[in-house]
Formats: sequence, structure tokens, C-alpha cells
Amino acid sequence: MNPNRRTHSATLIVLLLGGLMSGCGGDQAATTADERVPVLVARVARTDMQRVRAYSGTVEGIRQATLYARIPEIVSRVHAEEGARIRSGQPLISFDEAGPNSAVPQARAVAEDAKRNYDKYERLFTQGAVSERERDAVRTAYEVAQADYDAARDRATLNAPISGVVTDIYAKVGRQPGVGEALALVAAIDTARVVLDVSVYESREFQRGQVATVRSELDTTMVLTGWVDQVSTSADPESRTVRVELLVPNPEHRLVPGMFVRAEITLETRAQVVSIPRDALVYRESGLAVFVVRDSIVELLPVTIGIESGAIVEVASGLSGGEEVVILGQHNLQRGTLVRPVADSTSRQREGVS
Repeated sequence: MNPNRRTHSATLIVLLLGGLMSGCGGDQAATTADERVPVLVARVARTDMQRVRAYSGTVEGIRQATLYARIPEIVSRVHAEEGARIRSGQPLISFDEAGPNSAVPQARAVAEDAKRNYDKYERLFTQGAVSERERDAVRTAYEVAQADYDAARDRATLNAPISGVVTDIYAKVGRQPGVGEALALVAAIDTARVVLDVSVYESREFQRGQVATVRSELDTTMVLTGWVDQVSTSADPESRTVRVELLVPNPEHRLVPGMFVRAEITLETRAQVVSIPRDALVYRESGLAVFVVRDSIVELLPVTIGIESGAIVEVASGLSGGEEVVILGQHNLQRGTLVRPVADSTSRQREGVS
């Protein structure tokens, strides 16, 4: 049961007991008072309200890149740990260049032989023993061999493709991954991207720039503010959902790729609207209504509601503000019932009354 409900129920029980005790006095005034039905009331207020929707989402880097194995060779070194900052082009994972599946030894030998041959032809050219065309052909062969050697070494070392943080390391020293196997993830996370999957119907309410509050589902102290950045214009053919992307400043790197978070999107803000606790609403065949207390007598007034925010709802029509509405005890009421109203403390707090 809602804590406020328990408080309300306890209040009514106290009132009822008080009514029974006072009934023992026997005078006419007490009897009249006992006939009044105890109810809990709240004053209709004007407040600023926001319409908010909450979704579960997954964190990504604003830019991120996965490094894949390019040769089937043993990992000889991992140059950085998870959580380390890394610059674009900095080595991250090295493979055994001398292993049986590595092209480095052969490419190195070919490049060294081509260099010796080029040096020899360069000397012969300066002595006039070979033509410039012959010298240039040998130089071209050397440059090709050197390029092949460099490419072989590049395949044996994976460098960070972007600057950022090493968020995941899957590679293990001494292990031989298969070609195409994911070995590490580097992400730029000074600003994080939170991805939501929402229904096609709900996605129509999203607009770029709407404020988003992001909370960790594990760490309740983490509350970050971001905004809607992109709303896909088409639905995923399998899930039938639309991808919505949020951007969230993340200077302390508390959000990391793969983390699950709760995102609350403010879809609409309205200033000083008439609002009541949701508990005040009663359902009749003709529609929604509320019991309003005037001079200890209740009236049943039809209402229409607007946006909702937690336990508070906007009253679009039917009330103007300042009335007292019954929020507990409605099942004992009908038009004209005499009541003994008790003000709800949470209602006074909502109005800013201590």
C-alpha cells in the first residue's frame, strides 16, 4: 500500500473512533456531529507541472570503435588496461610477429633484401655503371617491399582508431583469437549517448532538445542531465520500435558503454495549472468527477484531466483552484452528504504550507 494511503486510512480510523467516543456524551450537538462522515480533503492548487515519460536505455560512447583481430596469431601484449585513456594511433594490442601465422618475418626479409639491392644500384648509378631507369626500377621494388613489411606489422599491432577511453578488453595475452574476433572497445565518453527503443506512437512526442534526466539503475546517487539528440524516422522491422538517442555530458565518465540506465524525458511543461491528487478522482458512468466540500456538504462535480505527473493530475476543466476535494472516504459519499473534513498534510506541503 502507498505510504500516503496508510496515513490517510489511519487518520480516518482516528476520526471514526473519536466520533464513537463523542457519541457517548448524549447531547444533541454531539449527535449531530457524529452523523457527519469523516473524510480527508486536499485543497485544489495551482502548480507548475511536467509531463514526463520514463524508459530503460543503454549507454554508448558518442563515438566508439571495436578492434578486431586481423591475423590468427597469439596475443603477445596488451598495452592498456580497461578505463585507461588512449590517443588515436597509440598501440593497444600486439600479436607475436614471429609466430607461424605471421607474415612479418617473411616481409621483413624481403624488405631487407630489397634495401640491400637498392643500395647497391644506387652506388652503381653514381659510378655510371647502371642507367637511371634501372636504378629507379630497383628503388620501386624496394619501396613496395617496405610497404608490404609495414602492412604486415600493422596487422600484427592494433592501434586505437580514435582517442578516448578503453572501455572493454577481450584479448588475453597468450591466447590466439580468430580473424575477425572482437578484442577491444575504445569509446569517446566525455559525452555519452543513451539509446532508447520506444513505440512508434510514443516516438511522435519526442523532439530534439527535450530535457532528459538519466539515472543509474544500480547507483541511486548518479543523476545526470542531457537532452534528446536524434529521433529515428523509421521503425526497426523486427522490434517495431523507434530508436531515440540522448546526449548526456559525462565529464567524470560515470556512464560507460553497455551500462543500463533509466531515462526520464520531459515532454511538456505547463505553468500554474489547476492540479489535484489523483486519489480525488472518482469514476462514474458519466465520466470522471470529484467530491468538493462546501460548508461541510459535498457536491459531485464532473472534471476533465490533462497531463499527469506521478500522484498529481492537471484539471483541465471543472475546478478553478482553492476548492477542497475529498481524497479519502469517497465510498461513503453522495451528493449532499454532511462531512467532517480533515486537511491532508501532504496537500499542505504541495501548496507550500508548513
